[in-house]
Amino acid sequence: MKNLKYIYLFLFLGIVSCDNYLDIEPVGQVIPKSVDEYRSFLTSAYSAAKDYKVLTTYRGDELQLENDALGVEQYEDIFIWNDENPDPLVRQFPYASLYNTIFYANHVIENAESIEGNKSEIDQLVGEAYALRALQYFELVNLYAKPYNSISSATDAGVPITTEYDSEKTYPIQTIQTVYDLILSDIGAAEELLNVNQQEIGFNYRFSEVAIKSFKSRVYLFQNEWQKAIDIANEALTINSELMDLNTDTSIMPSEYNSVESILALEFVSSFDLVNNARISSDLINTYDKTNDLRFDLYFNENSDGSFNSKKSRDSKFKSSFRTSELYLTIAEAYTQLDETELAKNKLIEFSKNRYTSVGWDAFKTKVSGFNKNELLTEILEERRREFAIEGHRWNDLRRTTQQQIVKVYGGVSYTLSLGDARYVIPFPNDAIINNPNL
Repeated sequence: MKNLKYIYLFLFLGIVSCDNYLDIEPVGQVIPKSVDEYRSFLTSAYSAAKDYKVLTTYRGDELQLENDALGVEQYEDIFIWNDENPDPLVRQFPYASLYNTIFYANHVIENAESIEGNKSEIDQLVGEAYALRALQYFELVNLYAKPYNSISSATDAGVPITTEYDSEKTYPIQTIQTVYDLILSDIGAAEELLNVNQQEIGFNYRFSEVAIKSFKSRVYLFQNEWQKAIDIANEALTINSELMDLNTDTSIMPSEYNSVESILALEFVSSFDLVNNARISSDLINTYDKTNDLRFDLYFNENSDGSFNSKKSRDSKFKSSFRTSELYLTIAEAYTQLDETELAKNKLIEFSKNRYTSVGWDAFKTKVSGFNKNELLTEILEERRREFAIEGHRWNDLRRTTQQQIVKVYGGVSYTLSLGDARYVIPFPNDAIINNPNL
């Protein structure tokens, strides 16, 4: 089968538009017709670089960056929240690339009725396209807009939406509520079509029934829809509830694509520069019980100077978008918010048994049992911080919860991200603004 690769370049994304949208069959290529050809087409969308979570890790509070580190100019302005006049060499947060993936998904969805082949395979493919489109909009709205707020979401500015190509159409910013409505609508469409319960290892970069439920649970968590987050997380756990017991197996990390916990392994969570040229912040290191938390030695490597590096490398095995651990911690957090503290404690304790030594787990249970609601919520968020260290969760967790003050020292200068700082929202890239005045 011929290799299919179509790159959509649109003016409002800051790149060139094309009026003949897949109308002409290029020499040596084919316009997709069969389900196998469309599968290859959608694989191009899946395979586009998805390493933006690495950049949010630099922006959060998990790292310490040294000003003489190799390649530091790519990250220093992200690290110190300098969005006004960043170095020309600084890495850009994704915008065009996320919309490019959306356009791949749009084309599959638009042509669903004309795809030739087995109906079950077609349904699965189109369901994945809906899920993939929803995921891109979820990432966009959580990079470039305020966190979801049910009171103001109908007026808060979100991101542009396109579900079909029209060269004459303008793309204004839609409200956060409109974007979330589309996300949930696409998730609903995906739920109707997906028929692969759980993808096999090696194909688990693709969406499945358990993946779409996990995604939906995360969306509800971000919307503070606590009971809905619990209900759909429990549905996902009926398909896969496995946790790695680190007391018996530390041969791989829970975040690796071939872990029993893996649900969707699509996004890179680390990079060569992060591992080799950045240190783990003492603030993160100090959240661990270094003796009894089995994740500590698994996640981190101690240097001769007493600092620590991440062991989660750029290796392709470290791809993690959704895994079962998140479902357990989502349920615990949501139960706490609903004042069901005993149910929350039970779920947190059930999860933590797999992460601590027997001595550490006994101490953890005793500690948790005495917590009031606020203490319990704080501990659950800290457990998320420990569990998902250097996996791209922390920035969004900071945004959607406390938006706490963060102080960093870089090059001998102190920098502060204030409580509720406007820089918890990343500005649109300059090239996107130039080419789409609606931004």
